[in-house]
Amino acid sequence: MPDANETANFAAELKRRFDELADWAIANSPDASLRKTDFEACRREIERLAERDLDAGQRNARLPEPSENGPQYVNMNPTPWP
Repeated sequence: MPDANETANFAAELKRRFDELADWAIANSPDASLRKTDFEACRREIERLAERDLDAGQRNARLPEPSENGPQYVNMNPTPWP
């Protein structure tokens, strides 16, 4: 299992690589129509993935396997209120 330092390093590396990809896309856009703001929604999602639930694997590691009478499916997205 990754420790907190590995998790932080992963999050930083993921963000850095996304920023590099966005910069490359802006620089190489054939019609020069891309802007930094075009990537904001993606950047927010990347940050949520990198920071929010990197410990999901650790939580799931504590669950027993289905062969050990554990759940076959773990719902990570609760049902919204009606």
